[in-house]
Order: sequence, then C-alpha cells, then structure tokens
Amino acid sequence: MRKLVILHKPSLALALLLIGLMYAPTPARQQTSTYKAPSDPAQRPKFRAMVEAINQRARELGLVSISDDEVQEAFVQRRRDAQLREDFEKLYSIGTEKLVSLSTAPSLDMKTLSDATADLRSRAHRIKYGVPILQIVDKGQGIRYEEYPDCLVTMVPEMRRLIDSFLGSPVFRLSSPNDAELRLKASRDLDAIIKLSETVNRIAKRSVKPAGSQ
Repeated sequence: MRKLVILHKPSLALALLLIGLMYAPTPARQQTSTYKAPSDPAQRPKFRAMVEAINQRARELGLVSISDDEVQEAFVQRRRDAQLREDFEKLYSIGTEKLVSLSTAPSLDMKTLSDATADLRSRAHRIKYGVPILQIVDKGQGIRYEEYPDCLVTMVPEMRRLIDSFLGSPVFRLSSPNDAELRLKASRDLDAIIKLSETVNRIAKRSVKPAGSQ
C-alpha cells in the first residue's frame, strides 16, 4: 500500500501544475487586453426626433413646397428623412469614434484620416443643401484654414468640436419663432465642418504614399 501512495504523488503534483498553467494569465494576454469604456446611450443624439423637428420648423417657416401628389410626396419625404438620419448618425460616429481614435493614436493614420474626412465632407455637404432651415444668408466673413501638415494636431480635435457643436444645436430640438441666431450658428458650424474636412483631406492625401512607391 505504501508503494501505491508514492507512485500517485508525482501524478497529483503534475495535474495541479497543469491546472495552474491553464488559468494563469500569460504575458501576451496581459499586453493585448485593452479596456474600452462603454458609451453612454443617454449622450447619443435622438436622430429621428431631430429630423422630425427639422421638418416641423421648415413647414412653420414656409420653406417646403406642397406637392399635388400626396402619395409621391410622402414617399420622397420618407427617403429624404432616412438619408438625413443616416448622415447625422455618420457625422456622430466619425466625431466620436474615428476622430477620437485618430487623435489619441501615437501617430496619425493618413489613409484613415483621408477616408474619414472625405466621408465627413460629403455628408455635411448633403445636409447643408438638403435641410432648408440651414440655408440662411450669412453676411459674416467665411473661415479659412491653412494647409499645413503641422496644423493637423489641432485640426482633428477642432473637427470633433465642430461636429459636437453642430449636432448639439438647439435648433434641431426646439421650435422657436426667434431662432434666427440658432439657425445661423448651426449653418456656420456646418460650413466650418465642410471647409475644415476639405483642408484636412487635401493634407492627408498628399501625405499618403502612392501604391508601389518606395
């Protein structure tokens, strides 16, 4: 019986060692694991409500024409609203995800920045000419941005700020008879987004090496 006990001790020790290795965190796992803070759903804009508020304000201001074909008009309106919601959502995701990731990275990924700003500019441009309440006469002097690569370190955060300011405008949530200043501010933010994204896109494109270049 004594020999039986002695023979089983090495097997038991080996089993315990294997179990410990299975559950012990490896250095590789510790290095690759990252924590991503969950986004707060309460901070996400209500895009459907924003589009409804825009349509209501446009009707109140007499900025939309009434078609004789109500069925066709309703169909076109649904498509237009769906596109507008998508554009708002994309602006939000570019500002809160792509630009945040780019600005916090050790170095700027110029290809990603070029793609993101091209998409941003296209959608902001469509919003500008598709939302009647933003088509307001601005007698102020337009903003200009210098095309220097060294300015990217401040331009990327500025794009994020402009997107937050635009999407957070009260004009998309409140209906007020005296909202001319709010409409003008939102229109200026959108113009700045378009011009800044164009400037950053040109800088980023020049910085991206063509395929096959050394």
